[in-house]
Amino acid sequence: MANAFCFACLGRPLLLGKGQEPVAVKTRKALAIMGYLCRSGGLASPREALADLLWSGTDRHKAMQSLRQALRQLKTAEEAGSIDVVRSSPGHVQLDPAVFSSDLTRVMELIERGLAADFHEAEELWRGDFLSGFEDIDPEFSEWLMVERERVQNEVTSAAFQHLNQISTEDGGVRVEAGGRFLLKIDPAYEAAHRVLIRLYKKLGQHERAEQQYQACVREMRLHLDVEPEPEPETKALLADNEFEQSAPQSDQASFDAANTLPNSESIIRLPEISILSATIADPKLADALNLKEEIVAGLSSFRSFDLYQAEYFGEENLPAPTLVKGHDLGSYLLRFRHNGHGSKVAIQFEDRTDGRIVFNEIVDLNMWESLQAAASQTISRIHLYATGKLRNPGNNAAFARWCQAEALMWDFDPQSDFKALQLLNDLEKRHSNFSMVFSAKALINMKQLTHYPIEDRELGLAMDEILSLCEHAVLLDPWQPVNQRAYGWALIQSNMSDQARKAFSQAGRLNSVDPANLMSVAEGLALAGDVQQARNKAEFAMSLFSAVPRVFFEYYSNILFAAEDYETSLQFIEKTSLKSMSGLTTRIAALICAGKQDEAVEVLNRYNDRYSAIIQNTGLGQQDPDEWGKRVNFFLDPKTRLNYNRGVDLVKRFFFGDRACF
Repeated sequence: MANAFCFACLGRPLLLGKGQEPVAVKTRKALAIMGYLCRSGGLASPREALADLLWSGTDRHKAMQSLRQALRQLKTAEEAGSIDVVRSSPGHVQLDPAVFSSDLTRVMELIERGLAADFHEAEELWRGDFLSGFEDIDPEFSEWLMVERERVQNEVTSAAFQHLNQISTEDGGVRVEAGGRFLLKIDPAYEAAHRVLIRLYKKLGQHERAEQQYQACVREMRLHLDVEPEPEPETKALLADNEFEQSAPQSDQASFDAANTLPNSESIIRLPEISILSATIADPKLADALNLKEEIVAGLSSFRSFDLYQAEYFGEENLPAPTLVKGHDLGSYLLRFRHNGHGSKVAIQFEDRTDGRIVFNEIVDLNMWESLQAAASQTISRIHLYATGKLRNPGNNAAFARWCQAEALMWDFDPQSDFKALQLLNDLEKRHSNFSMVFSAKALINMKQLTHYPIEDRELGLAMDEILSLCEHAVLLDPWQPVNQRAYGWALIQSNMSDQARKAFSQAGRLNSVDPANLMSVAEGLALAGDVQQARNKAEFAMSLFSAVPRVFFEYYSNILFAAEDYETSLQFIEKTSLKSMSGLTTRIAALICAGKQDEAVEVLNRYNDRYSAIIQNTGLGQQDPDEWGKRVNFFLDPKTRLNYNRGVDLVKRFFFGDRACF
């Protein structure tokens, strides 16, 4: 199509234009906007998200100015090329889906068809990583790009394997060979793709070519991997002469699917099911309503806690009627969207299919919300809390239900609850050895105990090196799980690795940007690692998403404000907490001292002496080694902030573990 808009993003300098006619764009960040939008739901994004992503080192006002300048550059380029694809509104930026296309979308179209000629054309189009050369334009964008490249590769690989499950030789193996070669263009060391070709050549009776392909596999693994290659047993077994007569090998699509779910030693871990129904309405006035639906679906997906199924219907009269189903013991739900073109309103209904009950039915008026993300977050939180809340019944023995029960116990901040949680997690590990969140949860409990409970009384206590290893194992099993990255960040904080910690926390925030609890924990971690401005931005956004802020998060926010040297506001928030945490008390004392209120700090210690003495007595915290406790409770890695916080640590140590006479 000569007039089609083209956007090149696979291993080449970004190019936009009609057909093959390039159009110059002034800056890379302007092009990066299009790269981000082409991977966003509905090809759209809120302006604030783009500003934060591409100008993360500046304040919001300046970032929004820079975004407007970049959009003007795109508009100038469009006018020069007689293109009109970027649509801007006061709140959002969107690519026009009617005219937008890219080499990546073309690759996906070709692979979905899956003929030999399609794979050959896709191989020509694939010239390298998604948005190659854009890694350095902004740290936040770099973090997003790292995750997105992996997603692009997974999507393409999964689609290709749909045609390679069965080794067909009816066409002489031309289609399968083209598919295998395409996969190796993406990753020359991809062992599963080498297996596809080895199986094909074996089935064609071309044993010499099969042997050559095996040697190519070893060679490419040696070139591209950091370790001496050791092909998997399945790959080695393919060279046996009677391999095909003895048994049919497991398809590599099955191997691929297993690597991208919650695998375990017994079977794939089942999750609650949500079927998403909505009517497709091609009315541009409904862009916000459609974006809300996409935001909610993407947010539910980011929790990694549901099996989602989506269907589009043309016209609301075609939507199926509610039906009862015999769901499994994790729950089966129906999420319905009805788009109303009047007043930007969207009807959302959430039904429990096992009993036909409507859990909630609401009309979301987008004009009453500050942002689309805030509106979506409320619905996402309601669904998540309801579905996981039902699974916290101890009578439910399903693996994911057990995880939900352990997670609930972990929020108690109580030694007995942690002991019960560890029992559940240890049992899960025995039955499901690759369930990644088990390892990050065990690490979080042990880190919590290092700070809040006496080390000598912990039956299953681990040293910091062992905790860090648990987190590394969890991330290795599933790097896309936010809690794994978050736990890894906290382990790195306690190991004094600030740069790596910031990276892990940023990754956790990007993987789930709609869960205020995740964002608040990420924000505190970033503040402790020294990235104070980013921490404040994320914390303020998280606070705007909470329907009711849990008191524990006031302590998190107080630590962020302390790192920002805003001691008065830090005190306002720490005074709202539950007064059960020695670390919270220490933050309060440190903030008072840094605000020049030494006498008031001593007064607070005397006023709450009985309460915190009982906590120390019950937990044994700090009694054996007050200095070790003082080091553990001070998480701040910035030297100046750490020194200021130590002023509070020293006063608390002297009051509870030193000579009371001086007070």
